[in-house]
Amino acid sequence: MTPFVTGLSGITLMLMLLFLRQPVWLALTLIGLGGNILLNSVFSAKFLAGTTMFDVASSYNLSVIPLFILMGEIATGSRMSAELFNAARVMLSGLRGGLGIATLTASAAFGAICGSSVATAASMTRIAMPEMARAGYDRGYSAATVASGGSLGILIPPSIILVIYASITETSIARLFAASMIPGLVLLLLYIAIAMLVAGRGETTREAPATLRQRLTALREPWQFVLLFVLTIGGIYAGLFSPTEAASVGAFGAITLGFLRGTLKVDGLIEAIRNSVAVSCALFMIIIGATLFSNFVVQTRLPDNLLGLAEQAGLSVWMVMALIVAIYILLGCFLEGIGMVLITVPVFLPIVVQYGFDPIWFGVFVVVLVELGLITPPVGMNLFIIRAQVRDMPMATLYRAILPFLLAPVVLVALLFAVPGLALWLPRVLYGG
Repeated sequence: MTPFVTGLSGITLMLMLLFLRQPVWLALTLIGLGGNILLNSVFSAKFLAGTTMFDVASSYNLSVIPLFILMGEIATGSRMSAELFNAARVMLSGLRGGLGIATLTASAAFGAICGSSVATAASMTRIAMPEMARAGYDRGYSAATVASGGSLGILIPPSIILVIYASITETSIARLFAASMIPGLVLLLLYIAIAMLVAGRGETTREAPATLRQRLTALREPWQFVLLFVLTIGGIYAGLFSPTEAASVGAFGAITLGFLRGTLKVDGLIEAIRNSVAVSCALFMIIIGATLFSNFVVQTRLPDNLLGLAEQAGLSVWMVMALIVAIYILLGCFLEGIGMVLITVPVFLPIVVQYGFDPIWFGVFVVVLVELGLITPPVGMNLFIIRAQVRDMPMATLYRAILPFLLAPVVLVALLFAVPGLALWLPRVLYGG
């Protein structure tokens, strides 16, 4: 069996394991180790497994992951997400579908200090959906805005998926964070436009406009969020901190603010640390498996052979990219976001780079496609997060309501192709090159 055939067989077997609902880390690790045994030896595979675990666990760049997760856990437990939603609700009162737009806006803001789609969707489900139910909003519309807003947490920096992408592609985390900022804001605006259109066609409630005094008071509520954002993301863009240093400052700042404001207790801090450790360990297991899998893919020269086949078939660059988009949309129907990135990037990145695409641009492009997968039926992760907390809502209702919102990431993908500077302009301004 040639290395190329071995590579294709390995990927096929891995997809079969995933269809059988095996954990992503297990599928990646089994194929990575098994492939290395076939291509080299048992001793070589054992040596690779040991060094990979050490390298991943001791990686300075990856230490940003548990720190950002901790900051998000503290922010959730300290009622920051609730204050963000309340401020957005008051500021946007008077608009038809104002609570839906407020949910999207607050989700984007919360994602800027959380970095996790799941955490954002879970938090906003508890906060926004009861408010919209009391205001008489359609439940499907409410759930769709929460699911869509939650997906913004992995694009607007800091993004845990972008950190993982940087670690496996050896690209700059700071540049990726800069590249994702403008597309993240564009996606937010697209979601808002769809929310307004959907609300305009239905019976969505219009809230009474708040007074000027109420709006000014609401603006003061989320001051701690603004402070954390300036300290972390602002510090990275200004060159004051590395991403890891910014995450440390953000986590410490969230803890300090929580205790000073009385919204965080010792028990809450311990619980946040426990949750952060559990989530971080799960992510690191996936990253270790993905590193083993990536090593296997490199040895089979699978990307080079696929590129050669595409050239022999006369496929244009746009046909190849269309195939990649189709594969991501298909995978998004049954895989969660981090698994999609870790499985596909080692195979696709060498191909797209050969066709002249920037790795930073491709990172943003992949995350937008992952966002689409998070809200695409039947297995959109954010849809299940909402369903788990609102148990009496039929999945069919969720599926119907989310359909118009799928248009937003599709439009953004088209914009990234048409205007690559949407992702590349800010990194060039901040860091040159």
